[in-house]
Amino acid sequence: MAVLRGLHPEIMDISRAASEGYKIWILTGGMSLVLLWRLFPHKVAVRLLMLLTLLASLNYLRWGPKMATVTIDAYDLSHYYLNAKYFDELGYYDLYPACILADHENDGPYFQEGRQYMAQNSAGHGMRPIDHALSRGEEVRERFEPQRWDQFEHDLLYLQRESGAFTDKLWRQMIQDHGYNGTPAWTVVAKPLTQVVPVEAIKLLGYVDVALLGAGIGMVYWAFGTQAALWTWFFLMVSYSTRWPTITWAYMRYDYVVAMLMGMSLIKKGHYLWAGVATGWAAAMRLFPLMWLYGPGMKGIAGLFRKKINRNLVLLAAGTLLGVGVLQGLAMVSLGPAPVTTHFENMLDHNSSEQLSSRRIGLALALPFKPEEIVQPRTPPKYIEPERKELVEAQKPLRFAIAGLIMLMLGWALRNAKDEEAYALGFVPFFLLTTASYYYYVTRITLALMHAADLTKTRNQIGLAFLLGLELFTNWSETAHAGHRVYLIGTLAWGLFAYVIVMTALFLRESYRKESSPS
Repeated sequence: MAVLRGLHPEIMDISRAASEGYKIWILTGGMSLVLLWRLFPHKVAVRLLMLLTLLASLNYLRWGPKMATVTIDAYDLSHYYLNAKYFDELGYYDLYPACILADHENDGPYFQEGRQYMAQNSAGHGMRPIDHALSRGEEVRERFEPQRWDQFEHDLLYLQRESGAFTDKLWRQMIQDHGYNGTPAWTVVAKPLTQVVPVEAIKLLGYVDVALLGAGIGMVYWAFGTQAALWTWFFLMVSYSTRWPTITWAYMRYDYVVAMLMGMSLIKKGHYLWAGVATGWAAAMRLFPLMWLYGPGMKGIAGLFRKKINRNLVLLAAGTLLGVGVLQGLAMVSLGPAPVTTHFENMLDHNSSEQLSSRRIGLALALPFKPEEIVQPRTPPKYIEPERKELVEAQKPLRFAIAGLIMLMLGWALRNAKDEEAYALGFVPFFLLTTASYYYYVTRITLALMHAADLTKTRNQIGLAFLLGLELFTNWSETAHAGHRVYLIGTLAWGLFAYVIVMTALFLRESYRKESSPS
């Protein structure tokens, strides 16, 4: 703390916008180091990387102690602490009505809430008047025991009023969001933590992710070495995708990332069954990580055409089924079958074209984004216009045709790739087929690890520099065009599409050369 006291207060606890401005320079250094890596003695290159990683970490912490020791994200915790803790009464649809009722009955509305909220039911999502929320809230309260409702009110009012984390705008934004989306498996794992840690000590839960990420990086170090572990941590600290949920401000928001890093590390070390179990955890917690089995699956199919069964890949698949089965089984026993079905239907509606937001990325957001919008960005739209959503829907056949062709080419290209590389490239179908929120794009970390593991290869230097360049762009875009999200996500989507094409071409060439060279 003596060192901290010696710093000038103006450079401590800076804003997120300022830290993103600094990321531009840190990423410039990172890209330069990647491209010059082979020109430095290895020890010198690693020491430079250590320095960059330290700077990136301090910048992520915003150069002060407040972010890591005090600040919480009440917006996120209202969803993932409250709804997990009171899931038996709230289910997937009734967080907002309960919150609005509790707020109004305690001298509220405390914030300017607007006239509407996002109502949810089995038919989907839609805006309804606040009076509807109050009426619905009365019905929800009947599911609570009186003492349990009092506890819910206490927890909500602490997060809303005493944490100091909400504003009029943020509260209004929250009750117009899409509610609680934690999977049943995530709910079963997270719920006991909410019972143990009272809301007044909720910051302690933020360190769960720190411990998990530390374990994940430790596994990367064990499997791939110092260089890969440092680059992986560096990527976490500079990625636009980790700006929110901010590490230590929420809890269990990066458990699936850790599971995927562990899965990739275990494959590298030859522990395929346990790699599958780790992948099964990630899949049960977030569903989409199942796509990371695409590359290994295509390798396995290619082997069958050669009349060979890859026992390791069979173990990987079996471990994944085991991991998913155990966690989903626990969820079914604990919560019953209804929440599993409800969550699945909720996700289908959440990912429809009508529900697209300017925080989503994917090939679907690249195709309707015109070249002139990239070269010469006009004044926002901050939000995706209805016309663009309609175009996204209309382009489905074209999009899936492009995605299918690329996936077939990549699958063929991966037939001679290393198993851990095939696993890492599960990001490709994720990008091509889904429209996930930008914070789930932290899963590019498996690509960063794949490239960082061996920077003696030109392919990996190009790949890692490309990924860091996209992070540089997104942080620059947020700084230069604050709030211009459609420009950011559209341009980033085209950048990722270019990355996918380049990597597919490089792996095709590499696979062809392996088969053409004399054995």
